[in-house]
Amino acid sequence: MSATSRHKEKHLSQSLEGRQSAGRQLGVSAVLFKPTTLISLILIGFFAFGALIVLGGFAKDLRKAPPGQATPRSVSAVGYQALAKYLGDLNYDVTETIGVRESSDRDNRLIIYTPSNPTARLNRALEDTGEEVRLVVLPKWSIRQMVPTKEETGRKGWARKTANASLFYAGAYNRLLDDLPVIRRHKDPSVNTQVVFTTKTPRGLPKKLAPDFEGLQYFDLDTAWKAHKIELRKTQEAEREESRRKMAEEAGEKYEPKSSKKKKSKKKTSEDKDALVDEAEIPEPITLPEHEVLLKIDGRAVLIRLEDTQTYVLSEPDLINTMAFQTQSNAYLSGAVIDEVIRRGELNWQTVDFDLTLHGFEANRNIVKLMVTPPFLAATLCLLAAGGLVAWQGFNRFGDPARVRPDYAQGPVSLAETAAEFMEIADRAHGTGDAYAGLIRRQVIDTLGFGARRSDHTDTLLDAREARLKIEPRYAPLKHAISTADPQTYPQYARALTQWRDAMTRTDTDLGQEDTSL
Repeated sequence: MSATSRHKEKHLSQSLEGRQSAGRQLGVSAVLFKPTTLISLILIGFFAFGALIVLGGFAKDLRKAPPGQATPRSVSAVGYQALAKYLGDLNYDVTETIGVRESSDRDNRLIIYTPSNPTARLNRALEDTGEEVRLVVLPKWSIRQMVPTKEETGRKGWARKTANASLFYAGAYNRLLDDLPVIRRHKDPSVNTQVVFTTKTPRGLPKKLAPDFEGLQYFDLDTAWKAHKIELRKTQEAEREESRRKMAEEAGEKYEPKSSKKKKSKKKTSEDKDALVDEAEIPEPITLPEHEVLLKIDGRAVLIRLEDTQTYVLSEPDLINTMAFQTQSNAYLSGAVIDEVIRRGELNWQTVDFDLTLHGFEANRNIVKLMVTPPFLAATLCLLAAGGLVAWQGFNRFGDPARVRPDYAQGPVSLAETAAEFMEIADRAHGTGDAYAGLIRRQVIDTLGFGARRSDHTDTLLDAREARLKIEPRYAPLKHAISTADPQTYPQYARALTQWRDAMTRTDTDLGQEDTSL
């Protein structure tokens, strides 16, 4: 850019036209630093910070369980989200409970427990629950979260079987629940499967009901767990012997049962001892509790009520989980199961509550959650409103910072001000009236240009000007009055002398404008 161009640009910026054009085009800084923009940014910042604090307090409650768990939030095949939505469409009151359940939350509602693993944790969860009506849905499938490979296509929330059939071992249910009978599995129900409730239900089942299960899981009400363990052990030994036989045949070796490999020098006493041990392993007959059967499939008990309790147990979870909603008839049967338990429990309301404690969801107690939930929510809102009012009052009360006067000034003016302050402090200001009147008179003489004239001529000119301007009171009486004034009247006469100076030094132009206005 040449020197001439720079000079023109500088001249334009300093001219009136340049300043007006610049004022019409606001720059980026003028837009960003507007009061409205700054206040909006501050409010957005406070809102974002408050939302972060609140969401941090509810983080554990909002966190979802990994896919595959048998919860009403899971969309996997073993989840119960489909059942929760289905009951909601039927005007059921479907809720969830995390942590310790209050006694008031147990009245007139069905509590559903859906453990994901056959462990003893359910027994601990049901302690001190009183007479609540609860439905325990036993686990069946052993699955994990699905991580699709390159050849697979998966969706969020899907689950994968752990291995082979992925069914939990039957002997693992021994520790799940007290007074639970043996759980067995049956071949898949046929098309002509009979699904029968032991009593007539208000909701009739479809005539063409054909449930499709994989390994029907039912109760064996005639077998005790002790005898079942021996049965399982013998079954395992037979399976191992069959595996050894196949391996020997594949290797071209002669198969010899393990029992025949005992040392031939073994004494008969030891053989008799083994026989006694085998006889001792035979359990004595055990009388099982007489559980009430509510639902049978293929003549086998599937839904029972434990003796003298309000605990209902469903051995086949595929009756009500997501897998049950593959067909319309199965979905209808799932609703009938829930209705039957509510009817047998004599509940007044169709309220279903899923317990999530068994899946790792715990009650989240912290100060943030306490402040934003009733009954303390009202107090928190009042505090926020009071803080907002205080901030608004403070914003309106305090403006730009006041300019701080220095302790002392520099130059002749500061010397005069300092001397005046000292005289005022010493209460001697009224003694300077004669000198102050002379100072005012000299200022008028210098302003009017009478300084070069003789003193008598100057006095004549001042008197003539006072008469012509009709100034009252005149200088002579004011000088006499301020010379003899006391501290109370001194400021009054000083202001009068100042007014006399202003009236005397007014130009003829000012007088002409005043006459015109008159």
